[in-house]
Amino acid sequence: MIEISNLRKVGRGTGVRLEANIKFTDTDAAYPATMYFETRKDYGNLFAPDTYDAFFLIGLYLAMYHKTPLRIRGRVSKKLCKNAQWYIQKILCDFSELLAPVEIIVDGYASPKGKGDLIGTGISCGVDSLATVHDRFVKETDRDYRINALFIFNCGSHGDFDSPDTQAVFKSRVDRAGKVAAELKLPLIVVESNLHQFRHAEDKSTMLFLSLYSCVLSLQGGVKRYYMPSGCSYQGIKDYGDAAHHNDLATACDSYLIPLIRTERMELIVDGCQRRRVDKIADMTDWNIAQKYLNVCLVQKGADTSNCGRCSKCLRTELALEILGKLGDFAQVFDLERYKKEELLYKARCVDRRDEEIFYRELVDLAAEKNFPMPAKHTCYILDGRIAVLDDI
Repeated sequence: MIEISNLRKVGRGTGVRLEANIKFTDTDAAYPATMYFETRKDYGNLFAPDTYDAFFLIGLYLAMYHKTPLRIRGRVSKKLCKNAQWYIQKILCDFSELLAPVEIIVDGYASPKGKGDLIGTGISCGVDSLATVHDRFVKETDRDYRINALFIFNCGSHGDFDSPDTQAVFKSRVDRAGKVAAELKLPLIVVESNLHQFRHAEDKSTMLFLSLYSCVLSLQGGVKRYYMPSGCSYQGIKDYGDAAHHNDLATACDSYLIPLIRTERMELIVDGCQRRRVDKIADMTDWNIAQKYLNVCLVQKGADTSNCGRCSKCLRTELALEILGKLGDFAQVFDLERYKKEELLYKARCVDRRDEEIFYRELVDLAAEKNFPMPAKHTCYILDGRIAVLDDI
């Protein structure tokens, strides 16, 4: 059995933690005995210490992985608990063969008592993140749905908990996010957690996404609505979702999993599925914030979190900008000379693999829509493990 108990909010110097104990019985696992979320003391009122919602998803996932009941020595939100019993477990089991449905035992139900009116989203400065800020803050006029706070979480997306590079990467990203928040005149709320200490070797990034959702749930003392940026369009999910099963929880399940992660107090909204990623990029090309702060790179270690210009995420963003005729406007964030050395091979890869991955397909389709020249498929060949483009004779 996995048992979560002793929910509390405690001060720690200049910060505040929301903590709970976690105990593993009859399970061979070397996990920590405490799970926590931490933020600055002046934001401590955002934590909701009256329900175990923030610890529920990770406890459930670990119980499903170890195939043992989950016991919560306290109360959780009824909507979240019922959705987990009836639907969420089935979604997770369909996604991963490593998981099995388990019994959930709670002491009762409680709605968080928070009365705050924050409407937030995460600010990673990636395409999906900035697109949500652009749509739901810059363009939105309805105060019930307009973003009024930005968040950044340290719960796995910046590196492993014990890696010496993780804090350096996180600090660099917080600095960048802080500059964006300052220009937009929005508060930036930073939450750190140790949830990624509970990730096991066979996990396929499921823990990362559940940890992000858990960080949001920890903030029910002040947040009533939260936008989760999604990277894949509804059409992309329809065409490629099955291929993402057992590999990419976000692409496979975001559109129908996240709406179930809600409580009587808080609503999570999947934002971004309504458009292709290339359309998000097109909509932001004249936005000075994107031109100065867009950051998509996969290859980031230590304090340097600038775009490398050569990884798959950098190249697909650069190519989209080139097709749109706007690459030069992003010279502050991309090394355009480096891109010139990589572009031909990458364009060939997009054409060759357009039926295998949604983002290749989007780029090829965008090129056709804009009459942008791309290599013909019959001129793309694999030579020594690399794609080559050969001119027709």
